[in-house]
Amino acid sequence: MNDLDLVRGLYDEDPPPPDNKAMAQARARMLSQADTVRSRPRRAWRLPLGLVAAAMVTSVVAGMTLMANDPGDSRRPGETKGGVDPSTQTLSPRGMMLAAASQAERQPQGRYWFTHQRTGLPLLALGQTGGYVVEERSEAFEWTGRTRGDGQAFYGRDFAGRPQTDADVKAWRDAGSPRTWQVRSSGVTRTISTESGTWRADQNKHAGGAFNIPGVGSFTYAELQDLPTEPEELRKLLCEGRVRHTPEVAEQLGRGGIAGARKRCDGAFGVLNKVFFTLGNTPVPPKVRAGLMRLLTDYPGVRRLGTVTDPLGRTGVALATSYESRDGRGTIQRDLLFDQRTGKVLGSRDILQKPGPDSQAWQVPGRILGYWLILDSGWTDANPHLPD
Repeated sequence: MNDLDLVRGLYDEDPPPPDNKAMAQARARMLSQADTVRSRPRRAWRLPLGLVAAAMVTSVVAGMTLMANDPGDSRRPGETKGGVDPSTQTLSPRGMMLAAASQAERQPQGRYWFTHQRTGLPLLALGQTGGYVVEERSEAFEWTGRTRGDGQAFYGRDFAGRPQTDADVKAWRDAGSPRTWQVRSSGVTRTISTESGTWRADQNKHAGGAFNIPGVGSFTYAELQDLPTEPEELRKLLCEGRVRHTPEVAEQLGRGGIAGARKRCDGAFGVLNKVFFTLGNTPVPPKVRAGLMRLLTDYPGVRRLGTVTDPLGRTGVALATSYESRDGRGTIQRDLLFDQRTGKVLGSRDILQKPGPDSQAWQVPGRILGYWLILDSGWTDANPHLPD
């Protein structure tokens, strides 16, 4: 248990973590219920344990027909006797998602859970060598032992920035290909580099064995195995009741007369965010992961996009919902992307649909306003090592 666990008890979502350039912006937007987090002065970067990194163009919608299953066949849509082979299946967007959910049920488990994530925030480069959009990027790597005593670690770094689009790349080259850029956000001017920084570790030592689902609660590995698998029961877990704490945290909060905050999901947008954080940051069992994907696939207000490509060029299938930004950026579509072959979540991204009164000139429909990508995650029996 640590101080961050106590702070969580006062919020119905995890509180916004300390700023680390793009990661801070991406985290703040993803942790908000409707993009309500306001700009604030940047602070020195710290890495408290338990901060889980994992925000989000136009999508290509597959207009294909779902092949009918034999009424006597108990397999789910898109599943064959040997598993799903997306390259030989002809599926509708819904069928693609159900096929990915079937694959999620097959993910193996091990001794250590790890996740490697990258966030990106596009900003306008300033000065004589600017005038185009660059991405401010950060990475996080975290692992947690399945059993108390197996340990836990968190690392973060600034990742190399880059011009966002082909047009931005051309403008950058025309400006002499500068290796750094000045940008401004949250009222602060700072520098983005084309070179990545070094990994920095949280110096706190923790025993492991506890896994946090943001806005839902803290669970041991054994408790995760007992989570429901049916979509409606999972909706209740995410959206109803109070945030669940470890016994130590609950005791300290109780001494202060503080109860766990009430959970909430504000429509499809809130449910999509809760599912993303659960799938991207927590080792819920394969059947629970599949159930969460099925919950979103048929959830009112969630659209099935079919085949899409993420900011790293990875092909996946996506679900999406739209929301109105409260900071004046307009109507934004949030996509949640999955690998159909493995069922793993690839990440999320925000795409501008309709500019608002406070949108900048470069923020046009179709422009990605931010993303939060899962580069790798899963179980391993070997002690996890930092990525290159």
